[in-house]
Amino acid sequence: MNDSVLTNQIPDNLDDILQDCWHSLIDGAISSRHPFHCPAIATINGDSPEIRTVVLRKVIPEERTLTFHTDYRSPKVNQIKFSNRTSWLFYDAKSRIQLRIKTVSAIHYDDELSFKSWNESTLDSKKCYLVQPAPSTLSDFPTDGLPEHINHSSLNQEIVGIGIENFTIIRNLVTEIDWLFLNHDGNRRAKFIFGENKVEKYWMIP
Repeated sequence: MNDSVLTNQIPDNLDDILQDCWHSLIDGAISSRHPFHCPAIATINGDSPEIRTVVLRKVIPEERTLTFHTDYRSPKVNQIKFSNRTSWLFYDAKSRIQLRIKTVSAIHYDDELSFKSWNESTLDSKKCYLVQPAPSTLSDFPTDGLPEHINHSSLNQEIVGIGIENFTIIRNLVTEIDWLFLNHDGNRRAKFIFGENKVEKYWMIP
């Protein structure tokens, strides 16, 4: 069975490809079933890269921003403080499209944006910020880090409310998108570099 995506289904216009990139990213933020919903983001940890999966929470094309939530105590926060240059990887196996995106990351903690996002989050999401001790702490046994009295059936706003002390938004300004389409009938690649008032668009050899 040939499950290849036909090359002629892929736009040959750079503007259309860029528009499709943003549409796919928006869909990824909205739908948990979309392959772009859980991308990988890389940070710099001292002198080496570190990569992990995050949940894409919001995409605003007009502002060129991608947003995810994290715990303020997480190592990635200190890594972003050290170097705010970050890199994302998205892959859709069905369409065989990969996006590599470079961003400049900003930490929003204990501010209007983080409060707004906290209020919009579900109880189950807020529960994640109650873990003790901090994320990435070594443990002598397998555990989710939640206090023993916390369980799904007992969740309410009062119980999870303390989690706001650890809740953080990472807002990432897109500076470059590297688009790659993989196909046996012919790969395609394009790059988009964003300046303040313009976008440079290029075809590349895959």
